[in-house]
Formats: sequence, structure tokens, C-alpha cells
Amino acid sequence: MRLLLLCLMTGLSAFGAENVEIVRDNFGTPHIFARTSDGAAYAAGYAQAEDRKDALLRNLRGAGTAQDVALSPRVRAIVEAFCAGINRYLSEASGSPEPPVSPAMVVAFSRRAFATIHGSNDVLIGPARSTSGNVIAILDPLIGWNDDGRPYEMRWYASDEQVALSGVAPPGIPFPLVGHSAFLAVGWSGSTETAGPRTLDEAWTVITARSLAEVQASLGIGQIPGSALVGTVQGEIFDTSGRMPEDGILLRQRIVPQSEAMTIQLLAAQNTWPFGRAVDVAFSTTLYKVETWQARFVKVAPELPFVQMLTGWSRRSDATSMEALAFYLFKMALGKPEASALEPPDSLSNNRIRAALRKAQDQVETELPYHADYGTMFRVARDGASRSTPAAGGMIPEAGMITPRAITFERRGAVMMGTGGQTATQIVELSKLPNAVSILVPGESDRSDSPHFDDQARDLFSKGIAKPTYFGDRKELEKHASSKKELTF
Repeated sequence: MRLLLLCLMTGLSAFGAENVEIVRDNFGTPHIFARTSDGAAYAAGYAQAEDRKDALLRNLRGAGTAQDVALSPRVRAIVEAFCAGINRYLSEASGSPEPPVSPAMVVAFSRRAFATIHGSNDVLIGPARSTSGNVIAILDPLIGWNDDGRPYEMRWYASDEQVALSGVAPPGIPFPLVGHSAFLAVGWSGSTETAGPRTLDEAWTVITARSLAEVQASLGIGQIPGSALVGTVQGEIFDTSGRMPEDGILLRQRIVPQSEAMTIQLLAAQNTWPFGRAVDVAFSTTLYKVETWQARFVKVAPELPFVQMLTGWSRRSDATSMEALAFYLFKMALGKPEASALEPPDSLSNNRIRAALRKAQDQVETELPYHADYGTMFRVARDGASRSTPAAGGMIPEAGMITPRAITFERRGAVMMGTGGQTATQIVELSKLPNAVSILVPGESDRSDSPHFDDQARDLFSKGIAKPTYFGDRKELEKHASSKKELTF
């Protein structure tokens, strides 16, 4: 025990020498190459501490310590190595010893970790509905962009054990919880309940399973509250809550039910889905039920140029859409409760619609900057960012505006600032070598001096573009590597 404590404090290894490499891509995502899962966990601890030190320590030290828990030897070794990696970085960064983090802290935090995975708009497209005949998974956790539990993205390779993982977990967890391997993709619903003391055992056996039968056996550990969606390379799609696929698709949305209906409507638009179109759905800015308002406008005042602009609109709330901003202003001009309605209520009179249209037009012409668009008023930024970025899509309940690209806004002066929502979206096609893209909003690092503080919000998210993960493709990763670090574990 003394040897283990010394190793945790100094970052030295009690597990044998192993060279571990952290290769960061051009968005700062760590790709960890090790021989063993212990070595990969050691590097994951180091990388998390480097990128999210304060949030990581708040998560672990704030969770308290767990009683000695009978974790499996495999997972216990992973947790111990993870702590050793964290403590090595803390020692290097401070220049003086800091109170070390311990496996007991990680175990205690793991019981709360799933509460940070706030419901998601997860989709599994079965083989019959995908162009390639492979399962396509959209994994889409939602959270505030300034929260300590904001997911951390990592890719893990342990060659001796043939473990390859890609995904996210809140800082303080050594391996991905939501993500995929070469065999399956897993998305969890999250829960406010406290998980069991052997949560990490169950999470590890699920993410490293190689078949649906192994997943189902792993779930028998019974430690994680909530439910999981699982897709496999064999072509199976499964919801642990018992929900059955509808027309070859499984979908779960826990935050805004209308978003589920919106996604179902989009998925019904074509019989089979190529991977690229699934990515488009994940980041779609198409507003739900706007066509019903357009039909009403035609009946009320078809001759007005303002109405003609709205009825000719694509119904997308893209950052450059002047029509989306005009529609928002119209809805707010209606006032409560009609403004929040997804469809025009039967009780809403034509006179009120005309009055709201005139008010919105007057705002556009006299109060807003010339050619003001949706991104003029709706922006995205994290706390501490030097600038904001035009938003596209989002959830504006007070205006009855709902899109699959989920952003929650709060008013800051004349601007509606997005501060949370879609955070760690992954789209995965479970082919022989999985094809995957991802986005982590606002960026990998919490350090304001890092180029990866808000680069994904600024360069990717607002444009609806996801980055390649280079999963299993070291050669391609090397072409886009921004840094490399070698550690001895």
C-alpha cells in the first residue's frame, strides 16, 4: 500500500515500465497509444489534468471518498493507473507536491458521473435503413458548456489487449462512457439517481463488449441507473429500457419531446440513409412545424412582401437567415401564450397575426442593423471567451422554435447567448473499420490560453461541421497531429 501511495503521489509506476504516447489532433483531442489498458488510463489521467485540471479536481475532491469497493482486478488497476497519471501532471505543473487524488475519489465520483449525462437525442439507424447496410449511431449528450461535468473526449488504444475505444466521459472517469469501439456504439440516457459502487465495472464491461449478448450480460451487474442504446457491428440495435425499433430506427429524446418528433419527421424523409446525411440530421437547423405558420400567413396577408419573405423561407434557422430572425420577432410580437405555440392555435385571430407581422417588420426596418440575420441576435460563447460566434439552430421554447441542433439560450442585453445544449455529438457508422465524426463544444481544454478553449464552437459547431476522429487510422492521424508526448508508465 505504501508503494502504491508513493506511485500515486509521484506519478511513478508500480506496474512495470511501459512507453505510452499521447498524440493530439488539430483540435487537441488526445489519441492515446499504449500496450495495456493500465497504460492508456495513466495517459488519460495525465491528459485530463492537463486540459481540465480545475474541473477534474472539483469533480474528484468534491465527490468525497468511497468505502473500499470490490472492483474487478482489471478495473481497479485501470483506476489506480488513472490516478497515477493525474498525480504526475499535478506534480509537474505545480513544481511542488499537491494532495494526490486517490482511487477512492474516482470510485465515489463514478457514482455521480451518469447524472452529468443530461438526456440526449440519440438515434440508432438499423441496417435496413442505412445505405451501407451498417448500423449508424448518433450519440448526442447535452449539458452546459461551463459545467464541470462537460464531457471530455479521448481515444484509447491498448494493443496487447486489443482494446480500441473512442468517446467521452466527464473529467474524473478514466475511459469513455458514451462512444464506440470497433464492435458497438453505446449511448446512456443519464439519471439523477446515484449509481452503484461498482459502476465502473459495469461501464467498462459494456464499452469493451464485442457483442450484444456480452452487453446484456454486463448490464446484469445492475449498477448504472437509466438506460442505454446499443448498436452493434453485427447489425443489431437495442434499447435496454425495452423500447422497440420503429421502422428500423431507435430514437430517444429526454429533454424536449418535440425534438424527437422533429427528428422522426426528418428521418421519414427518405427510405435509406447514407452516413453523410445522418450527420446532417444530427446538426439540422430545420424548425419544427413552421410550415403550419407559413400556410396561415398565406391566408392572412399573401400580398405583403414581409409575408412573401417568410413563406418563401426554407424553415432553417441558419446563422445567415434573415427570415429566421424575422420569424422569431413575429412570434415574440404575438405575446403569450401564442408565441410559444408550435402551430397556430385555432383561437388566434387574423387581426392579431397581422398586428404581430407589422410589429416584427417595423423592428427589422427601424431597430435592427441593416441585413440583420439570426446570427446577429443569437450567438454562442463559453464563459471567459474573448468573442462570441453566430449561432445556428437551437431551442427557443418561448418562441416555439425547436430544431435537432440543440442550443439553450439566455438573454444577455440585446443578444441571446447560447451557453449549453449539444456538447459531445458523435456520429458512427459501424462498418468493419468504424467511420466516425465528432464535435466537442466549445473545445477540449478549459484553459483560456489554449487554442482549444473554444475552437470547436467557433470553427465547427456554428457551421454544423463535425471533425473526423481518425479512429483506428494512425497514418491519417499523423497528418493532422498538433503535438505528441511520451510518458513512461
